[in-house]
Amino acid sequence: MAEQNLTTAQTQLRQHFAQLVAQNKLVHAYLFAGPQGVGKKALALWVAQGIFCEAVQAGIPCGRCNECRRIAEHNHPDVVEIVPDGLSIKVDQIRFLKAEFTKSGVESRRKVFIIQEAERMTNGAANSLLKFLEEPSGDVTAFLLSANTSQILPTILSRCQLIELPRLPKEQLQQQLIQNGIGAKQARILANMTESVPAAEQLQANEHFDSLVKLTQQWFNMVIRHDPMAFVLVQSKLMPEIVGRDERELCLQLVMLLARDLLLQHLGQDEEVVFTETSIETLGTVETARLVTAVELVLKQSRSLMVNVSFQTILEKLTLRLMDLYTPGTGSR
Repeated sequence: MAEQNLTTAQTQLRQHFAQLVAQNKLVHAYLFAGPQGVGKKALALWVAQGIFCEAVQAGIPCGRCNECRRIAEHNHPDVVEIVPDGLSIKVDQIRFLKAEFTKSGVESRRKVFIIQEAERMTNGAANSLLKFLEEPSGDVTAFLLSANTSQILPTILSRCQLIELPRLPKEQLQQQLIQNGIGAKQARILANMTESVPAAEQLQANEHFDSLVKLTQQWFNMVIRHDPMAFVLVQSKLMPEIVGRDERELCLQLVMLLARDLLLQHLGQDEEVVFTETSIETLGTVETARLVTAVELVLKQSRSLMVNVSFQTILEKLTLRLMDLYTPGTGSR
């Protein structure tokens, strides 16, 4: 499998696992943890290729032989992948897996199991898996993949070797998005709102994304100019674009980035600014504490989404509070 676009940490992990494969020192169960899209599944499949590769060198698979190709195509009988069935991984899926554990490999003595989104195992499924992890049998290596290890039973966590895959640096994520055909400006926004290419592309696919970016920025610029038409824009233009929870969360994320941009400009960290069109010069002299409080205020609004509060009410109250906080004072820049 190609190693292009890997982070330094991911490259080091491949080198680490290549050594383990070469020395036959793989443990029976690993938990790969990290955000969606950072390469957990790719790493598990790469290690599986190293195990079965016909031309492996120092634990590194060739990526071209029949074994490597079948694994890459998810068509190898001794590499079994489990994915959620609907919203969860069910106990019957783990029972099937346990039955496979007890068999010798179809074409070799080795077997590899990859359980995607392991945090979505039901309690019954997790408890069913636990016995194998407590008493492994045969020449088996299991990879559990998870973006949220806090939802996995502690007893399972304790029986796996935890490997954390860090998120892509924002700069690298932005460059990958640009390479995938996304404009530079939009790629910068997406890289600051998501943690991976798949998550960014999913967000961009929201039909309201482009208009929400434009309208939220327009509203925010009205707010920092203390323009009362900001209230009209909320009702007449923003709310029609906010059709569900996803759009509410997206809108607040954008407001957070805009409020953060003002603080970063105030602190002289212009290279970190996302929306360069929004300038702190519009405000005049505002105290640092007010800019910090504005960021904290926006952060708190996400809690309001958990209760039955009108989102229009949230935005209108936010408009008033931000206008107050962004009133020029006597603080120095």
